[in-house]
Formats: sequence, structure tokens, C-alpha cells
Amino acid sequence: MAERLIPIIKKQAVFMSLLEKLKTSEAHRPLMVDVQRRDSRARDSSHIAFPPLLLAALERRNPELKSSRKSKTRTLLLQALFDHLSSKTLYPTHHQYVELLSSLITVYPYLKENFGSGYDALHESLKNKFKKERRPLVSDEEVARMRRKFSITGSGRKRTSEVVQIPLNAVRTPVNGPTATEEVCVEERNITEIVKTMAEEVKKIRPDMMFLQEQMTKTREYRRTYILSHPTRETLMEFPCLRLPEILLLEMKALQHIDVDKQVTLVLNKMAPMILLRASHSTIIKRCLETIEDCQEGAVKKGLQLETAILCLPSLFSEDASLLFAFEESGTSQVVTPQIILSGCKEGVPLQHSLVKVTMDKDIIVEDCTDISLALCVLFSIYFVFGVEYPKGLKKTLTFLEAFVFKMKEEKFPPITLKRVFNSLCE
Repeated sequence: MAERLIPIIKKQAVFMSLLEKLKTSEAHRPLMVDVQRRDSRARDSSHIAFPPLLLAALERRNPELKSSRKSKTRTLLLQALFDHLSSKTLYPTHHQYVELLSSLITVYPYLKENFGSGYDALHESLKNKFKKERRPLVSDEEVARMRRKFSITGSGRKRTSEVVQIPLNAVRTPVNGPTATEEVCVEERNITEIVKTMAEEVKKIRPDMMFLQEQMTKTREYRRTYILSHPTRETLMEFPCLRLPEILLLEMKALQHIDVDKQVTLVLNKMAPMILLRASHSTIIKRCLETIEDCQEGAVKKGLQLETAILCLPSLFSEDASLLFAFEESGTSQVVTPQIILSGCKEGVPLQHSLVKVTMDKDIIVEDCTDISLALCVLFSIYFVFGVEYPKGLKKTLTFLEAFVFKMKEEKFPPITLKRVFNSLCE
């Protein structure tokens, strides 16, 4: 009996000894890993280029480094951490933040905070530092790519830091359009060649509009960034094709999927008689009525009614008509947003114009529009192509056109005052 039990007991003893060794080795393994991690963190921290003033403050354990209050020493620390991390990426991951700050705490343990992970406040300050430094980098490729990938339409604080730095210029805002996947991606080295080819094509007597449209699609992302960071005059020098009304209308169609010229002809033309009736108190009506009544041809008469209705639109909402159009004879306009300029009006009658222009920032965008209705389409397209905010004194008029004529906001509820005006025009 004893002989049978001895081998079993022996195996159990061997098993227990092996188990004990295994437990001992497992207990020591995390310690070895921690030591390795600590060494790697120390090496990572040693690579940070601390300025001499900050290094001296770290060595003498300056209390300002740990204080939550803003100080010169703490600012130097954040700048050094930012410089080290931004050399790798402008969009650090959570792991990169943690790895850097953990290495700093390992080398300088007195910097460890009394709550949380020990570097929560420093972590938050460093994240805010990255946000602040990224804001002006509109033209940076990485920032632009991340904005397109992660930004939410209409979210965030509305800033004017991306506005061109000339105070007279119209306020620019990024325009929502086709996503990057819908557009043709072009390498940067080819952009210059494409822009040059477009400029040469525009100089021709009859430019190829289809060719220009294709090139506009290829350069859309580059052009958006360029428009946000350059004044109107420089933008027109870089992209002279934006002076062509056909290109502006095609670009508007590509951005918002709407044919503005067609909508004006179909929708606004039907509203024209009621607009003239509702705006009978306007001084524009009195100047134009005689010209309209003298016209005998039905089609031409309807066209004159449409042009008069366009000029009377601001009066329906008690807004400033000078933000929509002006007479060239009145002198240089001070309006910086898109504006229709009527030249050569006989006896001050808008319908008897000899030339119709569209300007912005005191620069002529389109030299010669065939009529006021086309000028309105061009003007409205410029707001979206150049990313210009509606002026306060004309916002209701432009919102009315956007919602009820061009039908661009069908999914949203327009202001009740605009809805009432629209209902009265449809009676």
C-alpha cells in the first residue's frame, strides 16, 4: 500500500515546487516591466529640450511649476512639452499625452499632483495649448484634413480669426460643399500648373467652359483654403475664371446642387406682379412703372417686371436696398459685400441701364451682366463661392431668396415673418 502511495506523493511534491517557482516568477515579472517602462519614460523625458531657465527651475523644484495659476515658469514648461510633441504631430493621441506626461512625472516626481492620475491639470493645459496653436493654421494640410474629417457642420464658436486681414473685406466663412470623397484629389505640385492653365484659358475670346469647370473641380479644396486666407483682389488674380458669370453659376450648382438662374426664371418671375403690388410704396416702383407701361411686347414686359421686383425685394422687409444695388453715378460705393452696380441709368430709372456690374470689396467681380436677374444670380452665387456672410441689413431678403426661391432650406423652418410674406405673394 505504501509503495503505491509514494510515487503519487512524489509527483504532488514536484508539482507544488513547480507551482511555487511559477508564482515567484510571475510576482517578479510586473516589477521588471515597470522598471523597463520607467527607464523608457526617463529616456523620453530626457529628449525634451528644456531651456536653461526652465531646467534651473526644475532642478530647484520651483513651486510655480506645480501651481494652477498662470506663471512664466509654467508657461515655459507647457511650451517645451508642446514643442516636443508637435514635432511629431499636431493632433496627439491620448496615449501620446499620457506617455509624455508620465515620463515627466517619473523624472520629476515632485510635479505629481495630489489628485487623479497626477498630471490631469497639466494634461488639460497641454491639450488647450494644442487647440490654440492649431487655430491660425488654416492653410496647414494636416489641420485642413482633420477639419474635413472630424468637424460637425454649424458646431463650435463662430470666430472671425480666419477672416482676411484687410478690415474692409467682407467676412468670410467656410462653405459646405461636396465632400473630399466626391472630388478629384490633386497633388499640390500639380495645382500650380492647373491654375496657370485656367488663367490662360480665360484669356481666350471664347473660353472652354467645360474645361474650366473640370479644373475648378480639381482645385476646389485648394481654392477654399486660398479664399479664406486671401483678399478678394488676390483671389481674382489667382482664379480669374471667377469673373465669369457662367463659372460662378456652375460652381454654385456644384456646391449647393441648385440652378439659381433657373429658379429665378421659374419661381421669382411668378411672384413679380405680387411683389410690385406689395411694394407699391417704394420709390423704385414709381421710377420704373412708366418704362414698364410703355413696353408693348409681353415677354419683354415680364422681364422688366422681374427686374423691378428684384430691386424692390428689400423694401418688403424694410431693409436697406443700397446693400443690394447702387447707381454708379452716385459715386464709389462703400459696401464691401456683393452688390449690383447699375451704370448709365437715364434720368435715374434703374431699368434704363447701359451696364450691370457685380462688385465686392470695391473690386469688380463680373464686368458685364446681361440683365438684373442674371446679376442677382451672380450676386447670390458669390456669397457661397467666396463664403461671405449675409450683411445684417439684407439678411431677411437673402434668407427669403434662399428658402422660398432657391429652396435651399426646405428641411428647416424659416422665420415666421418670411413665411407670412411668402404666403401673401402666393395669394
